[in-house]
Amino acid sequence: MKTSHIRLLKLGAIQTLFMAVYHFFIPFQFNWGEFLLEGTATINWSLYALNNYFSFNLLIVALFLLYCLIIKKEQLHTLKILTSIIILFWCFSAIYQLIEPMPLPVYLEWLGYLLPGLAIINIGIFIIPLKALVKS
Repeated sequence: MKTSHIRLLKLGAIQTLFMAVYHFFIPFQFNWGEFLLEGTATINWSLYALNNYFSFNLLIVALFLLYCLIIKKEQLHTLKILTSIIILFWCFSAIYQLIEPMPLPVYLEWLGYLLPGLAIINIGIFIIPLKALVKS
């Protein structure tokens, strides 16, 4: 695989890693606790749990991709699978945000452009090396 493709994959994996870490803090950024009802303990727990499960899964996939890019470079099949999983995540993220934009407070409206834009950029970052991986 070309060095430029490896660099793109590393960049995309790092951005995915940052997105995973960021999602762990979203409940605090948006003060979710202020909007939860006292009589819905299971739903309240589920909201935080689903966010954390999602964040953890994204974090693990990004870390495994980085591990394979740095340590197990010769395992092209594994790189292909992990890259495919992450590009599917970014495709889903972009489509979902375009169809159902996140309602944001005025002071965070810029996120409504940044997050879908980042998803689209990451699709581009991952698609180039993925095409090369598929050909090999």
